Amino acid sequence: MQSVRQESLILEEQNSSKPVRTLTKSVHALAIEPLNQALTVTGRKAYNVMLFIAQRTVPDKDGWYSSPVSAILKGYGSSTKASERLQRYIEQMVQTAVVWRPLAATEELSSIQGDNAPELPGFGDDGLQPDPSLSPSPIGRKGARATGQGTEISDEARTFTLLAESRVWTQYGEAWVKWVFPPSIREQLVTPDVYAQIELNSIALLRTYTSVALYEICARFKSSPAGLTSRKPPKFWMQVLREGGGAKPREWRKVKHELIMPAIEDINSVTELQIDLIENRLGNTVHSVQFAVKRKAKDTRKPAETVDVASVLCAAKHGIRETDYDALTDKYGEFKVTECLAAMQAHLTNPASQKIVNKLAYLKAVLVNRYPDQMAELSLQEQGSNGTAQSATDPKTQDGLIKQWLAARYKQLSSEFAALSDVEREPWIVKASQRVGTPAIRRRLDNRDWMSPLVNHLVLDAYASGTYGETWKIPAALDLAVFKDLQSK
Repeated sequence: MQSVRQESLILEEQNSSKPVRTLTKSVHALAIEPLNQALTVTGRKAYNVMLFIAQRTVPDKDGWYSSPVSAILKGYGSSTKASERLQRYIEQMVQTAVVWRPLAATEELSSIQGDNAPELPGFGDDGLQPDPSLSPSPIGRKGARATGQGTEISDEARTFTLLAESRVWTQYGEAWVKWVFPPSIREQLVTPDVYAQIELNSIALLRTYTSVALYEICARFKSSPAGLTSRKPPKFWMQVLREGGGAKPREWRKVKHELIMPAIEDINSVTELQIDLIENRLGNTVHSVQFAVKRKAKDTRKPAETVDVASVLCAAKHGIRETDYDALTDKYGEFKVTECLAAMQAHLTNPASQKIVNKLAYLKAVLVNRYPDQMAELSLQEQGSNGTAQSATDPKTQDGLIKQWLAARYKQLSSEFAALSDVEREPWIVKASQRVGTPAIRRRLDNRDWMSPLVNHLVLDAYASGTYGETWKIPAALDLAVFKDLQSK
């Protein structure tokens, strides 16, 4: 069953005119220290995409999530040729034990209670001195309380792997992966109460593990009034920002120059964040470290070459192969394919609708009927021939704005037409049937199934042309100005 938060995420994407690629990641899962082996930058990126998919899909009865491998690869901007490597990274997620480090004292066990709470080692309120009531062990203790005879441990030390188990198999001729999170932390990962907003497009552009780890932690504080992360000892940052955690101790000054400063430069150059290192010193010794975080005033980033993961996943679950999906997006553009996929999905969930036998053929038919006079925007070719060209679906461009206006207009017309009686709808359906000759379309019109994605736009076109005139699809400058103003609010 979907949670309220999952339903709101799905509804947000269905009502959005552009793909949503923001991961809501639990604050407890941001600062993690690998214990038994190093994590890789690609493995961490893939894990974020898998969380993103899990938050938007429903697990099976045993709590397993599934996705085509290609959807995960495309989610962080990788080539599908890296399929075998990704499978190794997923195996690594099952084998790597990690400690969840709290970023603030208020986040220690704030949302994870009971016998299944993760071991979060305690720090004092200033984030520097260990809390005497908790074990100073690098693994930490799940719970402890002070007594007259010292510290009494109430439960054993506890660590977690990123995944509890994973499996890979072939379906529809493609590699699929299914995974399950550790049961005791699954809810915090899939439906977090307190979370940071992680932009997957930004993650895709970062080059090192340290860059990704630091970006995720700083994203937690990008809306903070103070614009500062918590103050932590240098040892803490070396544990959570290095691929191998704190397994091999090193001097702070070396880690700073070799990993931290290049990561800051990486984040500042390609993401929406601007961060700066702050070292707090006692004499010549660095006593604590924190980062200043703010959003850039103007986003001048190069767009990441990622795709709408939800659309790739939806297509795959309907048996549409990756090669066929890619061919459609190359021809029509991702926005149009996503829109028609959503229409097909709505048709499939309607119990009164006819069964679709060949879903790929149906999707192609919907695209052809919705966009009969338009050749697809070959966005990759356009960007290759003109480095400054923007995507045709970019709302900042005139073409993108018109597309969004037209999509909103169709929604309005659909509501208008649905409010008519059967008698009032009849002449418009008859008029639409005079424009087509394919048996499948005629059959749906004869059955008065005007809501079918295959004929919906044909019927609405006939209705709008007769009611508002043949130029109803052409917005006036005032229409666009009003629409743009409403979109910005």
